[in-house]
Amino acid sequence: MAWAVVAMVVYFSPQAKADPARIQIVTQSFAPLQWDNNGKPDGYVSAFMLAVAERVNRTMPVKIGAYEFLPWKRAMLVAETQPNVLFFSISRTPEREEKFIWVGEVSPYGQNLYQLSSAPRISVDRIDELLDLKVRIGVQNGGNLHSYLRKRGFEDAGKLVPITDYHQGIEMLFLNRVDLLPLTGFLAKASACKQGYDGNLLRPVILVKDLARPLWAVFSKGTDPALVAAFRQEMANLKAAGYLEAQIREHQLNWQTLACGALTAGK
Repeated sequence: MAWAVVAMVVYFSPQAKADPARIQIVTQSFAPLQWDNNGKPDGYVSAFMLAVAERVNRTMPVKIGAYEFLPWKRAMLVAETQPNVLFFSISRTPEREEKFIWVGEVSPYGQNLYQLSSAPRISVDRIDELLDLKVRIGVQNGGNLHSYLRKRGFEDAGKLVPITDYHQGIEMLFLNRVDLLPLTGFLAKASACKQGYDGNLLRPVILVKDLARPLWAVFSKGTDPALVAAFRQEMANLKAAGYLEAQIREHQLNWQTLACGALTAGK
């Protein structure tokens, strides 16, 4: 389901005579990076990018016409086909390099494949060894990992089970409809807790090393180069000031506590 967050305006100085640059933000809900908190954008990437927009606005008037949470494939399609779209958080791959204007990194990222500790242990040293096992791997349809595993023969081998997002994947894992599910390491336990499952039952099997790379913010092609340059500069300024790092720490802790409770958050 797509959630359209109420449009927000980054107001500009009354002295500014130029019309504000109007941009649209699209992304997929992925707490604690970015998520819809009762109709308002929350998360550390949301906080960072909105702070960047506010700083850009001091020299270049900016209006955020919409902030939408969409399914991943739809969000990417909007960013590929419409101008003046700000899209995050996305992995930078050779296949995507020419589709967007790459602005800057917004989050570390790395996924493990997880299984339930109640199931027979799956032990492998390399991803390709899973091809020889009887396993069902839940993978987001159209995502980076989907493409990666398809190229390695997992789809032809009947090992992949398409899922809409990690929420559906967690449910399917705990219902034994998939055997393995990719989850971000620092989010796995809290993500399961948030859906009412015991996050302590998640057992990491193997890190997807080839895809362990930072996530980025991008603009769609056709966006004003001056606006892109302004966003790049203010992203760098806020990072140098420690703002993003502080937001990551705060939001990860808050999300863990919110999802699993204060008593379990420190375990």
